[in-house]
Amino acid sequence: MFVPAPIVIDPADQALIDRHRNEPAPLLPILHAFHHRDGYISEETIRAVGKGLRIPLADLYGIVTFYHHFSQERGGLRRPRVCTGPVCCKRGAQDILASLEDAEPMPCAGRCDDPVPVLIGHETYVASGPGALERRTSSPLPVPNPGGAEECVFRHIRSAGRATLEGYRATGGYEGLAKAVGAMTPDQVVEEIKASGLAGRGGAGFPTGLKWQFVAQEKRGPKSIVCNADEGEPGCFKDRALLDHDPFAVIEGMTLAAYATGASQGFIYLRYEYPETYDRLAAALRDAEEAELLGDNILGAGFSFRIYLRRGAGAYICGEETALLNSLEGKHPFPRNRPPYPTTHGFEDLPTVINNVET
Repeated sequence: MFVPAPIVIDPADQALIDRHRNEPAPLLPILHAFHHRDGYISEETIRAVGKGLRIPLADLYGIVTFYHHFSQERGGLRRPRVCTGPVCCKRGAQDILASLEDAEPMPCAGRCDDPVPVLIGHETYVASGPGALERRTSSPLPVPNPGGAEECVFRHIRSAGRATLEGYRATGGYEGLAKAVGAMTPDQVVEEIKASGLAGRGGAGFPTGLKWQFVAQEKRGPKSIVCNADEGEPGCFKDRALLDHDPFAVIEGMTLAAYATGASQGFIYLRYEYPETYDRLAAALRDAEEAELLGDNILGAGFSFRIYLRRGAGAYICGEETALLNSLEGKHPFPRNRPPYPTTHGFEDLPTVINNVET
């Protein structure tokens, strides 16, 4: 009888696995760590991660190969990826693609306001023409509404320093959370959201307050708040603008949702094509924790909530909420049959609020 040789994990590989293995949703950050270190996902990596997380090799291979930004070829991470979305094609994307050695096309990368984006490793460049690459570490502010129309989610986004915690608080940031945890019950917060008429801004328009109420009424836990930042529709980049220039508004909104529903953990699932946004969000989350606006005993109110940042790997379907949940859980990111809905059977089959960035 054939007996396969045991898999022995290299100590350096084990250290990468151990860095995240005890966190919620560990698979994606572990795979990204190997991808960043080695420049690709090798068969040895798949075997090590499979053993470390107890995932069958066939399942893990299927997961890794599902995402088009996880390369299985040595050096694949450094291969230029050129956006060939509709806007970028109008700006010469095909000529830029042809001019770069070993370049690959990628679907709309969400930089229609600053074309043509080229990803090389974890860095974003913009090509104004063949051979003309300029590094980007930030993104443009959104253009004001034409004709002076009143703005809503972008109302404060152009305020000086808005992307910093100090600047955010100077323009009213965290006043809502302070009021909620200091003077309102969770049920009162839910009722206020219901009374506001806020509808989900991801497209379906489901009443946000009603979704929060469904999760608040559930007794099982731990409950989760998931921010869907995997916008992938061609021509769509509003969520990137909010996360780059108003990150604490999203973090405060998630924290309010957690207080209202009794959730103890949250996830921001960010699309792969926004590496500079990932860095900004990671810094914002650290700042919020240091200011005791995340973590244990938030604002001294005895309420605790943590947010974990998770980066996708290139799969349009992950914008669908149940496919996103499967991706977080380390499964094939296929959509789930519904019912049951995420409000009762979401992340790890427990009650979960999923809202998009704008909501």
